[in-house]
Amino acid sequence: MGKAHGLHGELYLNLAPEGLERLRLGADFYVARADKDAPEGAERLVPCEVTRAGGTDQRPLVRLDLAASREAAIALQGMDLLAAGGELDALPFYRVGDLIGLRVETASGALLGEVGDVLEARAHEILQVRAPDGASLLLPLVEELVSVDAEAGVLRVVDGLVEPPGEGVS
Repeated sequence: MGKAHGLHGELYLNLAPEGLERLRLGADFYVARADKDAPEGAERLVPCEVTRAGGTDQRPLVRLDLAASREAAIALQGMDLLAAGGELDALPFYRVGDLIGLRVETASGALLGEVGDVLEARAHEILQVRAPDGASLLLPLVEELVSVDAEAGVLRVVDGLVEPPGEGVS
């Protein structure tokens, strides 16, 4: 969540990819707060209610039941607002931890490497793949281009999107 706006607890949102749409589709909301009693970096999810959503698509505003004043909104700045449930449950999603370490191959079975990280971008997430030769490859995490076979532990990329290592121009 971004800067406080006005006197009644509203905050601007700094959105993740498709964030505004996910806010509209969600039914349950949580604020991720640092947990002082947990190991460093751990967060506690605090349930909340979105009492107002407004602004524009470029500068969305939100008011939560956790903040009725400007001071309370300032205390929430920098925290994450998470949405769950509702129509979001019907959308495909992956947990980052489930993707890290997956073998990455083309649809025809050529090895590309393994998922090393998942990066946020404006339009969609980006998979950072470590190729067997140590090189790094970036792939869009887009349903039309990438499929995940969790049971097999493999992420498959459509043929022709990238050339497997060693098959470039000689």
